Amino acid sequence: MRNLVRVFKNKLPQVLIIFLLLIVQAYCDLALPSYTANIVDIGIQNADINYIMDVGFLMLIMVAISVFATIGVSFFSSRVSSGYAKDLRKVVYAKVLKFSNHELNKISRSSLITRSTNDINQLQNVLVMMLMMLFFAPILGIGSIIKAFEIGGGLSWIILVTFLVVLSLLAIITIRVLPYFKLTQEIIDKMNKTAREILIGIPVIKAFVRQDYEKDKFGKINNEFLDVNLYVFRKIFILMPTMTLFLNLMIVLILYFGAYDAIAGNILTGDIIAFTQYSTQVVSSFIMLGGVMIILPRFLVSARRVAEVLNMELSITDGELTSINDNPTIEFKNVSYSYPGSEKETLKDINFKLVPGKTTAIIGGTGSGKSTILNLIPRLQDVTSGEILIDNENIKNFKLKTLRDKISFTPQDAILFQGTVKSNMKSGKSDADDEEIKNALNLAQVDFVDDIDDEVSQGGSNFSGGQKQRLSIARAIIGPHDFYLFDDCFSALDMNTEAVIKSNLDKIAENSSVLFVSQRISTIKDADEIIVLDNGKIIDKGSHDDLINRCEVYSEIASSQMEESLCLQ
Repeated sequence: MRNLVRVFKNKLPQVLIIFLLLIVQAYCDLALPSYTANIVDIGIQNADINYIMDVGFLMLIMVAISVFATIGVSFFSSRVSSGYAKDLRKVVYAKVLKFSNHELNKISRSSLITRSTNDINQLQNVLVMMLMMLFFAPILGIGSIIKAFEIGGGLSWIILVTFLVVLSLLAIITIRVLPYFKLTQEIIDKMNKTAREILIGIPVIKAFVRQDYEKDKFGKINNEFLDVNLYVFRKIFILMPTMTLFLNLMIVLILYFGAYDAIAGNILTGDIIAFTQYSTQVVSSFIMLGGVMIILPRFLVSARRVAEVLNMELSITDGELTSINDNPTIEFKNVSYSYPGSEKETLKDINFKLVPGKTTAIIGGTGSGKSTILNLIPRLQDVTSGEILIDNENIKNFKLKTLRDKISFTPQDAILFQGTVKSNMKSGKSDADDEEIKNALNLAQVDFVDDIDDEVSQGGSNFSGGQKQRLSIARAIIGPHDFYLFDDCFSALDMNTEAVIKSNLDKIAENSSVLFVSQRISTIKDADEIIVLDNGKIIDKGSHDDLINRCEVYSEIASSQMEESLCLQ
């Protein structure tokens, strides 16, 4: 929880203002019953209209001060809670951006969405109630108890009995609903995950006519969420009418026994009225406190879930080196890698080198570890054993920004962000001017964009697969880099377009290292060195002509693609 408190520290001055305003509000509320008693016992008893008017004027002043204090408390409480939620989201978002696949396997993406939105909203909603009630209720309650005991000690047992009954009721309800708050947040995680899967898989669902099945699957989770919420809120909503009942019973008891004391001359009529008001304030303060205590478990559950994100230990961290020489080399030295939780190694004893001015390609069957190799270079994942060296220095020793500034990485999935073509291109180089952007678009054969300010929908849904790949390539080549990594990003392009883009790439990357990962022979056959992977191992290296003659796996891939090409013709 320390990280949550650290975010809250800059709100302490405003919290102090809230506390002072609450003291003013409580003082005014505690003064009013005494004024009422004086009006009845002195003003009305002596028929002194001037005294009644004077005290009544003081009461109006107290009410006005209390109203302004209440408005101030509401204003600052809203600012503190909203500001805290905003700052907390920024901190959580910054932390999540540092997560690697290791952390994402521990906390799923759907759960991260819930924690960044719903859980932080819960913290905000509970915090505003706590600021308005958690401080005010004890001040008002303790002050009312003191005042009540001063006025009518013989009736104080009624307050004590009512307090014990209310406290017992709060404890029972809290114990009953506490486990369900955590369950509620877990169901929201599950609901987000299911909804995300359905939305992403809509084409597949329609193709296999699975709409009814998916609707029923989501309906079950939705009903589960409904049942848990109904149970929780039914228990919580019992609290208010029950407490109101005890409050009214307490007033009846005070008036009943107070009447006997008044007849006996032990207490004045005005004091009975004041005692009733103070008793009501005592119970009301505990009702407010009880309301906070009921929702406090939900606050703690959400706080723990958000704190889990902030406290997550990062598996990939910065090194100390802040510079890399120009035109460096990358060397894989006995590299092996296993995905978290997997007993099988995805890569085994990988050795090769990327040197400036040379194009390297990797080919192999599905699941042979081609994309994993590319992910290891910018440290999206870290090697299990062995090391990756840049100019004989382990890449773990460099700052992540220093390392990644040298690398242009085009992933297998062409990911575009909502905005414009220009804003997407600036993801590759933030200070790129319009001419640089247009030049990169031309080099990547992006001839379908009329203007760089054209809109890009979320996920690039207003472009075809091939168009998204070309935009993704343009973004990758907009700035100068020492290493260009292409992860099967030409798969949706025709061979002519691919050939032109590769020819343009040769011009801009003549002093850089280029690494292609592809399943297509046409993409890699011109590479200076082709690495053939099979089951996570390098089984051969060489040029296209060498491998076609001596490597059985490579020749089989080439033959199958040639046969496919002939069939298409």
